[in-house]
Amino acid sequence: MAGTLYTLYPAMLLFLLPHQSVALGSSPWHDWWSYEGISGPDYWGTINPEWALCHKGKQQSPIDIEPSRLLYDPNLKHLKIESTYMKGLLRNTGRDITVELQGEGYSSINISLGPLSYRYRAVKLQFHFANKDTNGSEHRIGGTSFPVEMHVVAYNTDLYDDFASAVKGVKGIAVIAVFMQVGKEANKPFQEISKEMKRLLKKDDKVMVYHLDLNQLLPSTEHYITYDGSLTYPGCYETVTWIILNKPAIISTDQLSSLRVLYNGRENQAELRVAVNARPIMPLNHRVVRTNINMKKRSRLCSMEREMFYQVNEAYLKS
Repeated sequence: MAGTLYTLYPAMLLFLLPHQSVALGSSPWHDWWSYEGISGPDYWGTINPEWALCHKGKQQSPIDIEPSRLLYDPNLKHLKIESTYMKGLLRNTGRDITVELQGEGYSSINISLGPLSYRYRAVKLQFHFANKDTNGSEHRIGGTSFPVEMHVVAYNTDLYDDFASAVKGVKGIAVIAVFMQVGKEANKPFQEISKEMKRLLKKDDKVMVYHLDLNQLLPSTEHYITYDGSLTYPGCYETVTWIILNKPAIISTDQLSSLRVLYNGRENQAELRVAVNARPIMPLNHRVVRTNINMKKRSRLCSMEREMFYQVNEAYLKS
């Protein structure tokens, strides 16, 4: 009965929040949302009016990328990433695993070109996954999920002073998304992160990680898929240029298991639904999803075909 009432009258949830959290923009809103139940994605845009885009926005993320509908854009350039070495504060936020990049002693990681008209500075890595191998990623390719999706989140330094101002601004955010698949061997660059997970068993546990190399964490490819979308968490601001690399990174089974500190202890609780820190798929709403993979050149693409992990636009093969 209680679940039915919440579904019919989500505004009633305001009375369940601490008194101070009713004030819009106050920090308890940040603590309130989750990926499950009455604080999950179905309610993000209905409880807090400042997050109305989560419910009413027309350019929301993530999306299901249909390969046959991708548009080849010959004007898309290669992506440029400057200064890839980094250190960061690895944190169990209770919702995901995040690496908050630290600038002291390291040069800023700047991202430009590709579909971007400005320069963006990377500020964090975020990992989305589930307690099952069959899903976990936020985006999908032709309806298929991947066990993990890593986000490299960056803000526009040409137009904005910091991430907080950029997140609500036009062209404010760029996110490089990388799918991760399970393979036989461990991913050595990712090991710097996965080996520390045993120290992140509780929410807000954190530890410094050093000697991270973004160039090594990202798969080796110049091909990508891009579209205009939103943050995949409240307030779902539609300020994100998404860049989804056309090649997955490979991690081992043990490395995948290490990420699941968020869901420890759930394996024997059959009454709980599959835990996942990924927002459900959102409507495309006539947006164009572009790629820099030129399928017209297939006659000489023996090497490219080996690298083309997500089948792209068969329609171009017949043109």
